[in-house]
Amino acid sequence: MMTGQFPEAFEARMRAQLGEEAPAFFDAMSREEVRGIRMNPLKPCAAAERWTAGGAVPWEKNGYYLGPDEAPGKSLWHEAGAFYIQDPAAMIPANVLAPQPGENILDLCAAPGGKSTQIGAAMRGRGVLVCNEPVPKRARVLSGNLERMGITNSIVIGTEPERIAARWRNGFDAVLVDAPCSGEGMFRRDPETRTEWSAERTAGCAARQRDILAAAAATVRPGG
Repeated sequence: MMTGQFPEAFEARMRAQLGEEAPAFFDAMSREEVRGIRMNPLKPCAAAERWTAGGAVPWEKNGYYLGPDEAPGKSLWHEAGAFYIQDPAAMIPANVLAPQPGENILDLCAAPGGKSTQIGAAMRGRGVLVCNEPVPKRARVLSGNLERMGITNSIVIGTEPERIAARWRNGFDAVLVDAPCSGEGMFRRDPETRTEWSAERTAGCAARQRDILAAAAATVRPGG
């Protein structure tokens, strides 16, 4: 049920969780989306630097903010893999993972490839990056982005997390999980998604996420 800008149950839940910080949260969710671009260090391109004028993203050395009217996705340099258009917040997880050249890394829920290409750029062609996406259509998009961005040490597979855990137990130095979710992060970008939210759907996502995380944990080597 929608009583205002957000579903009633969602708003009640967030107010209970955030307490006095809730007004700031809802204010942020009501603002226009923040757009970003991540330059590809594997394909440096001076011509693409025209899209760095919005200022640097603090947590990603190759990340920059985009203005509301900038459309780099329509340029030749996008097709050539000079950059990846990515929400600045989405640039955080790969930096926390801190991938290193020579490691074996798994991106368990990889499509469309934003985080995979960010990890691959940090690996500099050394080591192995396994990118998993069980939905064939999404896997094709993932493969295309990895190729476009020049991630030559990557492998795309399409299977369920538990099968990976059974086959490659303790097999990776690091694993990234961007699990399927309730879509609340889309509320600001696409207000229409607010009408699709439900507590039942969120509970189902949480159960699915627990299973995925359990499988992911089994694939990490001791100390990884």
